[in-house]
Amino acid sequence: MACGVLSISFDFEMAWGTRRNARDLNHAQGVERVREVVRGLLESFARHRISATWATVGQLMLKPEDCPSGRFPKQLPAPRPDWFTGDWYDGIPSMTEPRGLRYYAPELVEAIVNCPVHQELASHTFSHVVIGEDACTREVARAEFDTCREVAQRWGREVRSLVFPRNKVGHLDVLRETGHTCFRGPNSEWFLLGTAANPIKNRLLHRLTYNLVRVLRFLDESLVICPPLGKARRVEGLWELPHSMFFPGCTGLSKFVPRESQVQRATKGMQKAARLGRIFSLYTHPHNFLPDVPEQLAAFEQICIAAARMRDAGEIEIKTMEEIAHDLSAGRNLHWAA
Repeated sequence: MACGVLSISFDFEMAWGTRRNARDLNHAQGVERVREVVRGLLESFARHRISATWATVGQLMLKPEDCPSGRFPKQLPAPRPDWFTGDWYDGIPSMTEPRGLRYYAPELVEAIVNCPVHQELASHTFSHVVIGEDACTREVARAEFDTCREVAQRWGREVRSLVFPRNKVGHLDVLRETGHTCFRGPNSEWFLLGTAANPIKNRLLHRLTYNLVRVLRFLDESLVICPPLGKARRVEGLWELPHSMFFPGCTGLSKFVPRESQVQRATKGMQKAARLGRIFSLYTHPHNFLPDVPEQLAAFEQICIAAARMRDAGEIEIKTMEEIAHDLSAGRNLHWAA
């Protein structure tokens, strides 16, 4: 019987992922607690021998020696998206300022690369530029991809995988040219009503659809509907790995969904992957574990326990994005691909 596979990935971005205004100095208060989340997840992965992919914003990887003046000295081309107020790099604090804890995390990257069980250090671009938007030129994309890989090499890691910020895919030719082999594809949940691939530009219709999607997401999470299981596919010389399930946070309507429901949904996804020999891809952000860190970590621990049990029974494999792409390129486990 063809074996299924579990892929766990994290969009590790801290304050970089939610910036909207370069002049907002109070932005992302409390995100420093992500340190507690990352260490808790790594402890769980070490206990259960689970490898995951940490798609990390390159700025978080910077070491003090990379920033002799407290900031990264290399001048990079920057985008000018219409949703962002100010210049892209304005308002970024020095590594030595208290707010720097929201924008730099070399001690967490060190914990990831030194985890007793291998963890993949992947790219989430260098500064969380939304690559799939018109505001991101080829020049910006190349600088984001290349600089993140260069910084990762100082940790002794060769980055091969990328997760696009906001899951908006773009400039795949540049991604391939900069040495990457795979990326995680766009969200595919039924309740998104196709808006991930085809965003609605009319503001009123967008707002109405957004609210409808929130309700449908709540129903999907509450009713424990099995997540979709996609297949990997070859796109412009890269492997696009499917998305299955987002592990939700403790805010919005999701805070009313019992954590046990998330464990059940993930378990259903893994069981179906085992039956069909497919990929079950689970992703989240470390900051989605805030503010109820112990509760969220306990729920994720239950998913890890179920995954380890199925792996030990020979029902699924647990692999990083890079490992899945490597297997497919080598002609192994081709039942994972379309």
